[in-house]
Amino acid sequence: PTELDMQEIIFDFTGCKYIMKLYDIIQESFGFPDGSEGIECIVDLLRDYAGCPPIAVKITGIETMPKDLQNYMDKVLEV
Repeated sequence: PTELDMQEIIFDFTGCKYIMKLYDIIQESFGFPDGSEGIECIVDLLRDYAGCPPIAVKITGIETMPKDLQNYMDKVLEV
């Protein structure tokens, strides 16, 4: 697939101060069902999503998050 065939998903974490908001942003960006919270749930949903068309993910705003949430993002980004 070419870059033109890819869907772009943008995670804008600007001003995100709470872990639940982080999950809301991921859930909304991917169009996951309500209640998609927790790293285990996100991993499961991404496994299911893996068969979908290719995507390009753009992440912004991490530097505006509290330090503890920035550290948690390391785990999220591994997924």
